[in-house]
Amino acid sequence: MSDPFRWPHGARAAVSLSYDDTMPCHRTLVAPALEAHGLRGTFYAPPRDDLMAHSAAWRAMAARGHELGNHTLFHPCRREVPQADDWLATWNNLIHFDAQRFRQELRVANFILQQIDGQTARTYGNTCHDVWIGPPDAKQRIEPILAELFVAGRGERTQQPTDPATCDLHNLGTSAGDGHTCDRWLEFIQAALDSGGYCLLTFHGVGPGYERLQVDDGEHTRLLTWLREQQERIWTAPVIQVAEWISERRADAVAGRRD
Repeated sequence: MSDPFRWPHGARAAVSLSYDDTMPCHRTLVAPALEAHGLRGTFYAPPRDDLMAHSAAWRAMAARGHELGNHTLFHPCRREVPQADDWLATWNNLIHFDAQRFRQELRVANFILQQIDGQTARTYGNTCHDVWIGPPDAKQRIEPILAELFVAGRGERTQQPTDPATCDLHNLGTSAGDGHTCDRWLEFIQAALDSGGYCLLTFHGVGPGYERLQVDDGEHTRLLTWLREQQERIWTAPVIQVAEWISERRADAVAGRRD
């Protein structure tokens, strides 16, 4: 049996909390709640709406240790059945993207985010958890493009923990937080504890006012309180920090080094 993966400070598992789409509650509610519990999150932030209107506040969030991740410019998603989601404009469907168009959208989004937080290293939060671009008869995976531009990619919705020893850093895998309660999130995290792995949770709206993709503020606070109490067993950190740790430990293993 291989040795257990070594997380920082002797932790048994790692957790990242990610939040999509630069919603006002991320700035006004989520980031302060994380900080009150000694935690930091990853905010996958398309440069629109709240980010543009309150860029100074988002810059301050990044300065306090939160990660601003790339979530594209215009939030394209892949729909091969057009009527599946009537909110997705035809021009913004990933079936119409080639590698160059996708790459350029990511580069411009990176440039804009750099103007806000000053960072050049970044992770990517897959829009709609999609990993394919191009038409159905000639589609291609996006991981090779992500590897050019990012430390890691959040990847597909797998609903299971990530194995840090073998995972594709540009398709880490995530569990959906939306629509669930703390008990369900703890099931995902417990699976990571049992395997010594990594649990990456994806949220959108927190608190009232978000009809489609939302979680209860009280349930979210329960999760943060539990993670604070479990800090000796669970390392909770932004996605970029976890991905960089995994990459470094793999390099150590190849070189035959040990902590």
